[in-house]
Amino acid sequence: MKYDKVVRDLALSQHAVVARRQLAAAGMDTKAIRRRVQSGMLEPVTSRVLRLSGAPSSPSQRPMIAVLHVGPESYISHQTAAAWWGLAGFRLDKIHVSLERVFHWTEDAREVVVHHSTVIPEWCRKIHKGIPIVSPALAVYQMAGSLSPERTAQALDSGWSLRLFDGRTIDALIARLARHGRNGTVLMRQLRRDRPDSWVPPASNLESRFDNIAKIHGFSFRRQVDVGDEEWSGRVDFLAEDCPLIVEILSERYHRALSDREADADRRQRHEALGFVVVEVWDHEIFYTPWVAISRIRKARERLLNGSLALDGAESDPST
Repeated sequence: MKYDKVVRDLALSQHAVVARRQLAAAGMDTKAIRRRVQSGMLEPVTSRVLRLSGAPSSPSQRPMIAVLHVGPESYISHQTAAAWWGLAGFRLDKIHVSLERVFHWTEDAREVVVHHSTVIPEWCRKIHKGIPIVSPALAVYQMAGSLSPERTAQALDSGWSLRLFDGRTIDALIARLARHGRNGTVLMRQLRRDRPDSWVPPASNLESRFDNIAKIHGFSFRRQVDVGDEEWSGRVDFLAEDCPLIVEILSERYHRALSDREADADRRQRHEALGFVVVEVWDHEIFYTPWVAISRIRKARERLLNGSLALDGAESDPST
């Protein structure tokens, strides 16, 4: 029948689901929609959304169903948007959806948290993997009003390191949204001050976690720094601000093989030949025994500041 292709094409472009309002806009009346449900072509998912029968279920259907159910001006947002953009530490658990206050939502939607925003800037409205979604920077800004400062900072660092946004993007958002008194503005301004234009985002969530631990214990490091003058020695993970102390973050996954250990040893020798002291910190220490790594770093720093450079090779986890 003439509408069958319309139904299939539309559903398949939206992760196998379609809103009743979309079918109506395509010219189908209530009886035509009901016939396709009764014939088994479509199956109800919510009171407003139908799924193409026989289509495989996928994680992407839940956020797609949510925005179709809430309405045409809605976008997945907050933690859901963070997960969909690939920010570290977020999953598609409870689905968060945002729409502007002018489109007031009163219905109770199970498994969906609906947020009313004063404004969603036009340049923050995106389509990613077929789903309407707020931009990564706006998702972080939204979470700044409800999550802890530490979790928000990690989300900001993750998106920045993935090159989903940069400082200019954050500045533009603050300038646009601060006028509306949005929750999280104070935190976003502080996080931006902590990340000046010269700031280098962490290359991994592991580095970000270590950076937070180091700051808690009073250490000040620069990240991803090239060392060496005429002779370039390499880019190091962390370089102390007040002494020639390098901290390298090693992972079980990438640094356990013999070839990896040989490359690490060669790299370490180049740094030490230039007068640096290298402390190696393993991923399992960062997650389970950070105080052990902090103790090695503190001892190495004290010896450097006291003028004693006679360290016996790299300071590393004695269990490795």
